[in-house]
Amino acid sequence: MTTTGLIIAAGMGSRLADERAIPKPLRQVAGLTLLRRIIMLAVRAGLTRIVVVVGYQKEKIISYIAEESWPIPVECVDNPDWQKSNGVSVLAARARITENFVLLMADHIFEANTLRDLCASPLNGVEAVLAVDYKIDTIFDMPDATKVKAHNGKITEIGKELTDYNCIDTGMFLMTPGVFEALEHARTLSGDCSLSEGIRALAKVGRMAIFDIGKNYWQDVDTPAGRKQAEAVLLRSCRKDTDGFVSRHFNRYISLAISKHVLKTSLTPNQMTVLFFLTTGIPAAWLAMKGDYWTFFWATVLFQLGSILDGVDGEVARLKFSNSKFGQWLDTACDNASYLLFFVGTAIGIYHLQPDFPMRLLIGAALFGLFTVLGCAFYVLSRKTDSGTMLAISEALQRRTKTSLFYKVLAKFQFIIRRDFFAVLFLLFGILGKPLWVIIGLALVANMGWLVILDLGRGMQKNKV
Repeated sequence: MTTTGLIIAAGMGSRLADERAIPKPLRQVAGLTLLRRIIMLAVRAGLTRIVVVVGYQKEKIISYIAEESWPIPVECVDNPDWQKSNGVSVLAARARITENFVLLMADHIFEANTLRDLCASPLNGVEAVLAVDYKIDTIFDMPDATKVKAHNGKITEIGKELTDYNCIDTGMFLMTPGVFEALEHARTLSGDCSLSEGIRALAKVGRMAIFDIGKNYWQDVDTPAGRKQAEAVLLRSCRKDTDGFVSRHFNRYISLAISKHVLKTSLTPNQMTVLFFLTTGIPAAWLAMKGDYWTFFWATVLFQLGSILDGVDGEVARLKFSNSKFGQWLDTACDNASYLLFFVGTAIGIYHLQPDFPMRLLIGAALFGLFTVLGCAFYVLSRKTDSGTMLAISEALQRRTKTSLFYKVLAKFQFIIRRDFFAVLFLLFGILGKPLWVIIGLALVANMGWLVILDLGRGMQKNKV
């Protein structure tokens, strides 16, 4: 597993320039500078050391790296010939790197999984492996892309002007120190050398392999249009396979549109979690307590709005690399407090209208189920997992489907207890003026839910979820 990374950040980046004197690596994309995003992605991929080659406006980049807090060592190397081709920037780090390393561009975004897999790839006797993208029809700026012709896992030709090619250079390389010799040889011929020249030299002797990134994304941030596209790609990456139907087809569109603007502010995910709870969760419960049609209707509207906003803090945390165990627990606590307050408020509102014994019995059963299911969920999460999110229980349910017909059937109806679904369902109840249906549904689902959670918890082990 390769754990050293080399990032080229020496160029001027004139195509992304504007009236502000900010070097390209320090330009922001989706709330983070390009350089910080690349380094944090490298950390996620398992790298333990980063070398950054600087040149144009190097003082600003060096100062930025020195002032920021990094989870791994980050050091700078100066390239006094930064006006020359990018191969010269790689050679500038030759004295600092004696082991295998991954080479990254400071203006390319990618998935951490791609880099992790690349770092674990075998070299099999070659000097370098280039991560390539065969999804040619998805490339944003094809004229500026570096084209690659590959055959039998090896590169046969590379260059921006190629007309016969089958994949695209993504700017991620796994390299041995032997690459420095190839680049140095190219530089002795003309006094300059690009990475493509070095790669062509290695390809001629069969020493240049490829790594297919598959379905994963990447994006070159070389122009204002490319920057806009990169932000769109990053926002789309916040969509999850675990999203429910309503979230996938409705909620995410709104939450991502909000996140796009929140990313430009200094608001933290934890601050948003609390803010959304205070502005939707508590008012929804207060309105539900009133018991009449219009107040319950607006209570369900706020509850649905809270379901949409619930995605924003997670999206911002993911894109700003600010996820934390505390944040997971805070989000879970605020979500469940919203549920609890809304259900209690609805129960109070109904009781005001019908304070008889059967209603007291129904409300008692519903609230017993509510408090018990929440207590069981928190118990299982804290004692049986290292997670602060309810997804841990959902994952345990999916595992049980392999051994139990009951859980296989239950998993098919799991969408019922997802917030994106029942928030819309409650909104429908609000439109119809049926708060009682909320309490009936709660009594049934919650009392079945805590029994299921306790049974799942028996088969769960710490650190396994």
